[in-house]
Amino acid sequence: MRPDAPATPQEIARAIAFQQEHAAAEPRTMEAGLELAGRIFSDCQSAQAGRSRLDLPAFVKDLSENTSVTNEERGPDRAFWSYESQPEGADGPVPHRFLARAFGESRGLQVLEDTPAGHQLNSYFLGNANVMEAMVEHFGIDADELGAAHGKAWDTLSARYAEATEGLVIALAADITEDSVLGKTEMPALLENSKVGKEGIKFATPMPRHEHIPAGIDALLADDPVRCQLRKEDYDPEKSPKDLAAKLAAIDVPDNQRMAHEAAMWQLASANTYPELSARTAAKQSLQAAQTAQTAQTGNAFLPGMGGRPAARATAPRGPTGHGVINPAAALPSVAPAQSGVER
Repeated sequence: MRPDAPATPQEIARAIAFQQEHAAAEPRTMEAGLELAGRIFSDCQSAQAGRSRLDLPAFVKDLSENTSVTNEERGPDRAFWSYESQPEGADGPVPHRFLARAFGESRGLQVLEDTPAGHQLNSYFLGNANVMEAMVEHFGIDADELGAAHGKAWDTLSARYAEATEGLVIALAADITEDSVLGKTEMPALLENSKVGKEGIKFATPMPRHEHIPAGIDALLADDPVRCQLRKEDYDPEKSPKDLAAKLAAIDVPDNQRMAHEAAMWQLASANTYPELSARTAAKQSLQAAQTAQTAQTGNAFLPGMGGRPAARATAPRGPTGHGVINPAAALPSVAPAQSGVER
């Protein structure tokens, strides 16, 4: 089985089991929150032995910066996730955080929550209200300070986890949003990672169809090396297609998609709104269908049973013409020049 193959029924079932285990472990009462808070402080005391005053935010920070983000029992390929989707065969949406863990177990993938650092921080449930209240009331912790340290710790872990990637990236995400950990932290780090880059990122979840975008362009957006460089906000139906054209002009596309990429930019830059783009696309398709039907009726006078005469076609220009197409980035002022380059 390919590491980026869709989820199997067994993996979906295992993901749901992981979700149920996680829910059962989360503190539901103040007593349970206080018990977990005591364990966290015990870990902090062991890590900060000799200090006159324990510093929990510093403990969380040190954990995120120095504890391993690699599971030594797993292979080099790593899973990354964001939000949820409904895999084929599932009764409803499945959170990708648990599907990633199922993939890690069955496919030998690294998963952040199964690494020493990720597992430890995840087990503390520092986002849980009962744990936080116990921290404030019984240990004198500043809730805002600890909350900020917790969020920063996951950002640090995610960046380190991405930087440590040496194999394939298996992404579990439908649309990547700008404010998710995958969108703002992990994907940029993976694209900068010389051992990964856009060609090393594979999606195990299909990209949903975006009905406001012509099918051909939507297929381009779903191509893995293109998809990993885009965010859901880039093709927001409330924005102008010209904005998406500018975004496409600024990314690095694989060689086998260059003609589709240039054609998409031309098409997007020709309309101010997506309804206008859809109307133009429908009109063009209707015209092409009519021309095809007329050609079929007219036929060719030089072939048996055909009644028409073939029209002469101009010879394609020779020389450095960009594979027979003009680069819309240079011709259209609305297309920006190219730029260099989890929620949890």
